[in-house]
Amino acid sequence: MIDKAEIARIVREVVTEVVRASEVPAAEEARGQGQAESATPGRRGPEHRPLRPFQRGEAVDRLINATPSRILQGRAGVRYLTESYLGLRADHAIALDAVESEVPPELPQKEGWIALRTQAQDHQDYLLYPDRGRRLDEESKRKLEAEATKGVDVQIIAGDGLSAYALGLNGPRLVRALVEKLGGAGFRLGRPIFVKFARIGVQDEIGVVTGAKATVIIVGERPGLGTGDSLSIYTAYGPRLGQDNAEKDCISNVRTAGLAPEAAAAKTAELLKKSFAAGGGGVKLV
Repeated sequence: MIDKAEIARIVREVVTEVVRASEVPAAEEARGQGQAESATPGRRGPEHRPLRPFQRGEAVDRLINATPSRILQGRAGVRYLTESYLGLRADHAIALDAVESEVPPELPQKEGWIALRTQAQDHQDYLLYPDRGRRLDEESKRKLEAEATKGVDVQIIAGDGLSAYALGLNGPRLVRALVEKLGGAGFRLGRPIFVKFARIGVQDEIGVVTGAKATVIIVGERPGLGTGDSLSIYTAYGPRLGQDNAEKDCISNVRTAGLAPEAAAAKTAELLKKSFAAGGGGVKLV
């Protein structure tokens, strides 16, 4: 893994080379107007106008391999190359599919989670009215009262959020890792809870009803281009209805290509240790 300083150094070198390569004679620039160009190694414009090779091609390769971000994509006139354009469309489709996805109905029972739902009537209702995803419906409140473990140190909650696909893919592994790491850190845990059509704020009501000292909710992140599989973890100490987000902490980008579930669970345990010691989270830890 390349550290931030190394990435910054490579970026500076690549930008310098791109600027230097763009300083072409006026006659050549006039000949090439409107013709396809690309800064990415291995891509070519028209045969009569080959691309200049980079002076440090290995540096460019290292930069491209260090990040999934789109860099050195090239252009055709003022537009993206066809390859880049199609890639953007494909990644946008991944994001849309993630937002429209739903958790397999058998998942909560399979994992042994208490299955609840918010006041959102359906998926469109959930997307259009965020507040309905922050409170449980009446049936779920009764079920929570009857089945949840009361008075624990930490209550773990799994919510579908804005990418149910991410929860279905990475949620079980992350919940198991949280149970292991938090239990190993000495926290008393309640039976994990699943919430359908969940917003982050639903952890407040669950924390109040169960009397937990702290809550941890994992939700599918609002997906970016091509990143529909990412989860976020939100911790809250001393839960209460309408608890301000400034009192909460977040660990994001939990997925195979980002922060592995086991590493994220370890960070969560350390974060909650600090919150319990400080008597609060969020800005209280600054």
